Amino acid sequence: MNNTATVNSRAWYGDEELTLNFPAGWEVEVLGPKDAPVLSDAQIEQAFAEPIGTPRISELAKGKKSAAIIVDDLSRPTPAATVIPFLLRELASAGVPKSEIRFVVGGGSHRPLTEEEVAKKIGADVATEYEATSHDFMSGDLRALGSLDNGMPIYLNRVVADADFKICLGGIYPHGSVGFGGGAKLIVPGIAGFATMFYFHSFSPSRGHAVIERKGSEPDHRDFSEAVAGVLGLDVIVNTVLNSRREICGLFVGDFVEAHRKGSHFALDTYGTEIPERSRKETDLVVLNCYPLDSDPIQTGKALWATRHFEKAYKMALNPASDGICYHGLFDQIDYARFVEQKAERTASELPSPQLGTQDQLHVWSEHFLVDDFYKKHAGSLLFRDLNQLIGLFAEKLPSDTKVAVLPSAGIQVLAQER
Repeated sequence: MNNTATVNSRAWYGDEELTLNFPAGWEVEVLGPKDAPVLSDAQIEQAFAEPIGTPRISELAKGKKSAAIIVDDLSRPTPAATVIPFLLRELASAGVPKSEIRFVVGGGSHRPLTEEEVAKKIGADVATEYEATSHDFMSGDLRALGSLDNGMPIYLNRVVADADFKICLGGIYPHGSVGFGGGAKLIVPGIAGFATMFYFHSFSPSRGHAVIERKGSEPDHRDFSEAVAGVLGLDVIVNTVLNSRREICGLFVGDFVEAHRKGSHFALDTYGTEIPERSRKETDLVVLNCYPLDSDPIQTGKALWATRHFEKAYKMALNPASDGICYHGLFDQIDYARFVEQKAERTASELPSPQLGTQDQLHVWSEHFLVDDFYKKHAGSLLFRDLNQLIGLFAEKLPSDTKVAVLPSAGIQVLAQER
């Protein structure tokens, strides 16, 4: 009987294996996604050669004097640096001047990336040779592009708005607001100003977790993102789907609606996870590994979708939160510089004495999630620093034949039965 499980952990900060050792006699079941193999360079080249719904980028960008490439930040696991060389070759073939190609980190109201983090995202050589900036949603350096019919004002990053050719390079992952990330989401909220972002979050409904097409007649978050992308003139997307090892297993290049939908269907299949009926009924402890969304503390919630599918299980989440910074400017209603100042003035709270909670409570192991931030974000949950200590507390509480279910990449897995 297997009483261990090995999962991946610390995306962007080592991408290393983490072994979970449970007591002898415990039965450990790993419920992974369907998954898919990593793409070869030839397959990546083929995706660029056969775009979906648009001409090839090398043709589409001919005659353009400048280009802006929007990438997601480290809160998303997209290995953009793997794809960028192929994309830059397309732009070079089109004749876009190298000096006029700029990268913009479209983190919405997330914090700006450091130079070291930008190098991680786009590659050290690219970061040295090209201008790369992080979008500032509170900046006054925005372009006003009117408004949508519903009244949403459109204020977008100037560097992107002024570029002749506009590209979104991101990843397709389950998301409660827009169904799946990627596509036009790097426009809104990715490079939107405060007014646009506030309107977007406050006055339009969510599409639903892992829902590809809108249900009903009322426009939702995905619709409004795509409407703004149309006003902006987004030329093309380059969207990845990842496997459980954070490798690119799908690449979708082309029209920001058509290519995104095709990629979302592939993602839904790749991330699909079967939970057997026996596991639903008999599991005593479910372990939700937040990888590959485990660098940003805020992303913890995206791994919790499975908890409602286990009838009697205690709940444990693994999120090292390597970034350690729990900042979301829109909801904090403060710019990042002031956030840093206020954070420096605060006295950090001590972690409460470790003790096990109830089945209804979430038990989170995290090395870097700050105590005050954690209990503000996850009221009623419990934070632990020592993983073996947490497992030991469960060993004292649960029976000698405990059944454990481990979801190794819960942050992106989708329940197959609900697809």
